[in-house]
Amino acid sequence: MFDANFLQMVLWGLQIQQWFVILIILATFITLICTKMHPEMVFLGTIMLFYLSGVLTVEESFGGLCSTSVVIVGIMFAVIAGLKYTGALAWIVNHLMGRPKTYSGAIIRMMLPASLLSAFTSNTATTLLFMDAVKSWSKELKLAASQLLIPLAYAASIGGALTMLGSPCNLIILGMYEQQTGDSINLFAPFPIAACGLLLMVGIIILMKKVLPIREAVEKESDTDLLKYPKTRKTFVSIGILVAMILCAAFNLASLATCSFIAAILMVATKCCNVEQLKKEIDWDVILVFAGSISIGTAVAKVGLDSLVVKNVLTICGTNPYMVLAVICVITSLMTEVISDTACAALSFPIAYEAATTLGVNPLPFCMAIMFAACNNYATPVSTPPNTIVYMSGGYRFSDFARIGLVLKVVMLAVTIFLVPLIFPM
Repeated sequence: MFDANFLQMVLWGLQIQQWFVILIILATFITLICTKMHPEMVFLGTIMLFYLSGVLTVEESFGGLCSTSVVIVGIMFAVIAGLKYTGALAWIVNHLMGRPKTYSGAIIRMMLPASLLSAFTSNTATTLLFMDAVKSWSKELKLAASQLLIPLAYAASIGGALTMLGSPCNLIILGMYEQQTGDSINLFAPFPIAACGLLLMVGIIILMKKVLPIREAVEKESDTDLLKYPKTRKTFVSIGILVAMILCAAFNLASLATCSFIAAILMVATKCCNVEQLKKEIDWDVILVFAGSISIGTAVAKVGLDSLVVKNVLTICGTNPYMVLAVICVITSLMTEVISDTACAALSFPIAYEAATTLGVNPLPFCMAIMFAACNNYATPVSTPPNTIVYMSGGYRFSDFARIGLVLKVVMLAVTIFLVPLIFPM
């Protein structure tokens, strides 16, 4: 017979179910990092393990598929399809980017439009859309494409933080916050902080131009044909639908889910895209990964791991909410380099929310802080889809992203820790 105290000591005070959740999460991330298995299959396996082990019920395991944030991501594929097949995205690129004459001009003319477009569409689509134009610029400016492609990926990533619609990570936070509090977060709530970070990023990249590596880019046909679609009357119809969706959500005329759903219907009704094109554009892999990351967060909260982390953080930091927020941001920012920002946000949210409620302060600044920390993924090529896209196309080495990415990571972390409590008081 085993002594209960001995078993408890061996388990370091954790319950068996908590250890099981930790092992499943570690296995998930190790598989993602060390194997070539498709992420959607890995996350589907994670969902099944949580269900079969009894950690989560079937409703909890697959509940992520019905969450507000996942539904919005799915609906947004229709909106993006309308913009793509009417040539609206191509029109936006050609009119906003122009033909710069210097490296500094190229960085500004590329990063600002790319980040703004990424704020309302997919950062993956934005990166693919701008990549051909960037390669063309590099030849005109007599620069290596590798000196422009990393800044493009960074712009697409930080652009997703400009609005609550900009990335799945933001939508994860939005959905979980609404579920916990019953309140919504304004579409442009993160804009001031992200805009400050974007301007600092542009300046740092221009100043550190020589740090960006010179590599031989992979010359192959682009993965997207977005720039080949001609401008038609429907081009401006699709842009009008996008603008109307953004304005309705920004002024709280309806929820973001409702606005995006109506916009998707209008894209099909006005023939900006048809059903076949829509089916082609929906990325079910992204939706499965998204749902799986929510299941991880649910499991962490259900077995009490979030409370345990909060307890230990509070033991180290005391009851100073600013110190606790800073520590959680640092931990989240480190995690996001090796796991997806959506999974990172799903893991960090219950911890941040529990910390805020335990301290008796407003949870909104904690939630916004982990959103920015989860998007602070600039140091590795596998931390976010834009990084991975340019990594494959730019001929980079794995370590190339750390050259400037680590500097940006520290700066963005400082911006988050300093500005979030100022704009969102505790």
